[in-house]
Amino acid sequence: MSEQSVPRRRIPRGVRIAGSILVGVIVYLIGLFTSAMALTANTWAFSDGELNDTGIVAVLLLLLIWGLVFLRHRWPWVPFISGGLLTAGWGDALMLLIAVFHLVIRAPRRQAIAASAVAVGLVVFSTVRMCLAPAEHNPFSIFFLPDPAQVTGLEATIPPEDSHLAITIITIAAGVIGLCTAVGVGVLLRRTRRMRAVESIAERETLRNESLTAQIARQSERELLARELHDTLSHRLSVISLHTGALEVGAQTDPEVASTASALRAEARASMEDLRHLVGGVRNGSLAGSRPSEESSVPPSRATMAAIPELISSVTSTGTVVYPLVVLQDVDACPPALDRAVYRIVQEALTNAMKHAPNVPVSVNVAVSAVRGIQISVSNPLPCEPGQVDVPPRPRHAPGSALQPGVHASAHGRRLAGHRPEAQEVHLESTGSGAGLIGIRERTEMFGGEASIGAFDNEFRVQVSFRPFSAQN
Repeated sequence: MSEQSVPRRRIPRGVRIAGSILVGVIVYLIGLFTSAMALTANTWAFSDGELNDTGIVAVLLLLLIWGLVFLRHRWPWVPFISGGLLTAGWGDALMLLIAVFHLVIRAPRRQAIAASAVAVGLVVFSTVRMCLAPAEHNPFSIFFLPDPAQVTGLEATIPPEDSHLAITIITIAAGVIGLCTAVGVGVLLRRTRRMRAVESIAERETLRNESLTAQIARQSERELLARELHDTLSHRLSVISLHTGALEVGAQTDPEVASTASALRAEARASMEDLRHLVGGVRNGSLAGSRPSEESSVPPSRATMAAIPELISSVTSTGTVVYPLVVLQDVDACPPALDRAVYRIVQEALTNAMKHAPNVPVSVNVAVSAVRGIQISVSNPLPCEPGQVDVPPRPRHAPGSALQPGVHASAHGRRLAGHRPEAQEVHLESTGSGAGLIGIRERTEMFGGEASIGAFDNEFRVQVSFRPFSAQN
């Protein structure tokens, strides 16, 4: 992680408010002192060297006026106007400079420029006036009085003549330093804030560009995978569909062969539909999207738990004996990704049984409930050794027992061992690499389920269980 991407620690709001109040109190006290010092240059505030009634009223007004300094953050124009009156009245420009400092930082550009121009004019006017006035009427002359206890008045001590130049220089320096500090530091902080805002925007744009780059890369990978899936499988499935169609037409004299060809062609068409859905989902990244509405036209080959009965029907149409017990409840409440995973697990378990144990009955038990979770069990007898008799075991569930009133269920087992035509027997080459069983385990672990796969009591079983739906969210 780069230094620019490290988030800055923000000062707590309470600490910032307390610091602002403390700074306001300090500025308030300093401002009262400078205004009182500036008041000494006004003869109308003194009588016989002491404050008169007018001077007392002026001091009381200063107590109220300097209270406006606490508004410098929210309403800086208020202390600006008051500071301008003090600057024009008796040369006290401190409040004006404080207000200009905050206006330069926070106000729009035009307002900041206008406030700075007005402040420069008022400070220059006040400085020139104090430099042209008698030395005893300059607030800075108090530092050069022989007796600091005496202030400007009728009997005030006049500062020495050799200090007049120093008083003028201090007056000009105070005005220049005050203006440069208020305007210069304000501009510097304004640029700093602007740079921080630009950096923040740049960081957000960088993160957004990185996210978009990752999305584009993932989209390119999905496009490549979708093309490979389509180009690799669609042609082969189309060829299989054409050949099985021709076989079905040419085997009119053999109903069993025609029936098998018809089943294979239906499976090829369903596989094409699955492939189109898969390719579209890979391209759009919507394989884990929301469940389609019931009113929408959904292909029967869509990989959902509701299609498990049709999956079993397609297997039995090839001649494989299946003893199913499928009980589906609360399927609509199941997360779409888990719904699809359950279908794929049952599909792979059936494929594994047909591939490695041909001509052997398969028992399929699927129980789905939002409260009890999902239980899947697919088992088949282990293939017989050479020389042994292949006798199908007695089914643990009669074909008719799969149907229960009020429950969406399906049972397929009408082709029993003794009635299965030899023409419909399916022999799949046992060339699997175990990837199907690995996929079952991976899908199970992905959703926090448990899988038990292996030989138990002369049977090969695939048992998978998932927690209740509420625990999946």
